[in-house]
Amino acid sequence: MWSRLLIIVASMMVLLAGCAKTRSVVQPTQDEQVEQADTETIKVESYTLKPQAAFPGSTIEISVEYLLRLPKNKSLVEVTEVRTLIMGTDRMELSRKKIIRAEGSHKSMIKFTLPMDIEKGDYTIQTILSTPAQTKTIEDTLTIKKKGKG
Repeated sequence: MWSRLLIIVASMMVLLAGCAKTRSVVQPTQDEQVEQADTETIKVESYTLKPQAAFPGSTIEISVEYLLRLPKNKSLVEVTEVRTLIMGTDRMELSRKKIIRAEGSHKSMIKFTLPMDIEKGDYTIQTILSTPAQTKTIEDTLTIKKKGKG
């Protein structure tokens, strides 16, 4: 009985040793090496603007998901999230939020209602995510239509 148990244990050790030999060491990619740098980094994972064409008085939703990486000596960082509606040289800030964030994935969403007197045309929706070390800017087009017209 003991000899059989020893054979089983020895077989398991051989299997485990074989697994250890086939394990490969994966080198970090260039992106991962950047994430391990001395400063915080922001990586935009997804962005949505719904709808992309609307009428005056419509509700618009802007959503962004981003990955925040921090250096080893930092557990939190202040992130500023700003959304702005732009037409030509005219700018209307829709929201500005400063929030303390930990490393990881975060989702930020706002909803706003278009003014009834907004002019027909193409507007730029600008989303800026910033930390003391980095700024990411996302821009998208919002088309305003007049009811009953194209």
